[in-house]
Formats: sequence, C-alpha cells, structure tokens
Amino acid sequence: MKIALLGDILFSGKFCVNTNPDVYSYFKKVADHLKQYDYVVGNLETPFVSNQKPFSAKSAHVKSDVENISLLRYLNISIVNLANNHIYDFGKGSLDLTKSLLSKNNIQYFGVDDKQVFLNDSVASVAFHGYCCYSTNPFGLDCGVNKLDVTKVMNLSKENDSNGMLNIISVHSGQEHIHTPDYNLVRMARQFAEECPYVFYGHHPHVIQSMEEYKKSLIAYSLGNFCIDEVYTSKSPKPIFVPSEYNKRSFILALDINEDGLSSYEVIPIYIGENEIRIGDTNILQDIKEYSEELNKDVPTYKQERQDKINRYIESRKALRDLNWYIKRLNYNSVKQIIATKKNFKLYKQYVINKLL
Repeated sequence: MKIALLGDILFSGKFCVNTNPDVYSYFKKVADHLKQYDYVVGNLETPFVSNQKPFSAKSAHVKSDVENISLLRYLNISIVNLANNHIYDFGKGSLDLTKSLLSKNNIQYFGVDDKQVFLNDSVASVAFHGYCCYSTNPFGLDCGVNKLDVTKVMNLSKENDSNGMLNIISVHSGQEHIHTPDYNLVRMARQFAEECPYVFYGHHPHVIQSMEEYKKSLIAYSLGNFCIDEVYTSKSPKPIFVPSEYNKRSFILALDINEDGLSSYEVIPIYIGENEIRIGDTNILQDIKEYSEELNKDVPTYKQERQDKINRYIESRKALRDLNWYIKRLNYNSVKQIIATKKNFKLYKQYVINKLL
C-alpha cells in the first residue's frame, strides 16, 4: 500500500479556482506525481464556505470557495484531516458543509466527530486519526473537532494496534514559523512510540520541522505547507501573512506499508514556486537533516535555543507594527482573544503536558 502525506492545504488566493484560471496548470506536475499513490492524504485547513459568517474572535479567518473541491480530486487526494485550528473559522454550518461536500465527492475525512479512516487491502491495514492541540488557539474542540488528549490517543492507538492496524496520526500543534518543535511534543510523540509502532505527522507551524525514527516509529513533526498564499483580514488592505522562503518549503512523506507495518518511506521535497510546485529540491533535504540534528542536543540547550528563536520571531513581528496597528486592535474581540489564549494554555497543560511521563 503506497500512501502520500501532504502538508497544510489552504485553497485561497492563487490556489483558488475562482481567482486563478491557471491553477490547474500550476498544480499539474505535482498532480501527475501524486497519481502513483494508492492514497493521498492532506490537511485541509480552509473550510468550505457559502454564506456562513466568521465564528468568534480570531486574528484571521480563512475559507475556501466550494468549487475548490475539484482541486482535491485533481490532486488525487482521497482522504483529508480536518483536525486543525481553522476548520471551525466559520462555525458549525461551514464544518457541516465541508463534511457534506467531501462525502458527495467520495473523499474520506477524519479528525472530527471521533472519526477514523480505516484502509484495508490484501497486504496492509491502516487507521488514520487526527487531533488539534489547544496550543494552536483553536475553536471547535467542544463542537466536533478532535482535541489532542494524550491518554485518549494512546488508548485508541493501542486498540488499533491490537487489531492489527498501523496507526497514522495527524497532530496539529506547536508554534507557527519555528523550525524546532516544542519539546513537550517530542516527549509525547516518543511516548506514543513506546506503546506501539506508528507514524506521526504534524501540521500548523507552516514550516518544515525535524524528523526522527524512534523505536519502530516514524515521526515527522511538521511537513510544512503544501499550498499557501497571502492571508488578509478586514482590518487592513495589507496581508496579515505573506509566505516567506521557508513557508514555501515542504515535502511529501511517501509511505510503503505491508502486512508488517511500515516497510519503507521516502522524503520528497517540494517548493511552492511562482508558476508551479517544484519537486526534488535537494536544499530542502539538507534543511530537514539540519533541523533533525537538533533533537540530539541536551534538553536544556534544546529548550533555550528554541525559546531564542521564538523571541526573535516575535521581535520581528513587532517591528512591522506601528501605533495605528495597535489602535485598530483595541476592541472587545482583542480582549476575547487574550482571554481565550490564557484558557487554551491551561487546557493544553491539562490534556498534554500533565499526561506526559
């Protein structure tokens, strides 16, 4: 069984059929590549929206026109994860619409409503399940989106393993734009591997992070972006997010699975270029190697260097802001966001940190 795992998918801007008439040409090379796999799995981070309104207070709400369902089919994507911090950006109506569109187009999904996707053929059995962490400041974790709960994930993984299935777990967690995963996430991923062999692949940082083989498991902390464009809000004509060179670097994680589990894997680098997604950039492989070597550092050094990176990133963001930026955001929604962030950190400690060995 050949499976391809993809990074974050955001169908908007130049990656939308209604705003870019050449979008199919843009994806053609990577679409042709993906035809060789039995299953292609992506993290769908833009919910499909018709007339639904933004849900609750967020710095940015992202969405996709319903016509973009055709891009999933074009890319041979037959399974998507919905456990992420943007899938509930337009509330329950949009999530229901997204699930309905996927089902009508024979695209399976997991990561919501405690739903898993099971694949079985003559040589392999696989169980996909996905979770969104409170560290991403999400909405919808009490409305159907699966929350990351260490105990629940571990128990479900052991149950699937006892039934002869290889677990492939999607986790949406961490700090955006930082190449070093939170050490608590590293501890968690390794803790799962102590119980049974599995494949872990992460999303949310929007950049590539480290990889490792631990025990008999494969852990890829973040695949980066499969496709992402500028993100705008109603507060300013300027984009709130412009992809950097690092946001454009990603990889396809190709798995070969047989009756004994994961038999082999391949890292296929891709780059979000101006006119196409390029395949095979060896510089990206070198990036992954360098990031992965950080996992060998002693824990205090690892944590301090990661915090230094976060501090530099925050300072770079602050440097782009002026007084008008802060004035525009002095409102009730901003207060709600601050309160939600504090609440989510407590829940992150409850469901993740406090359950680590």
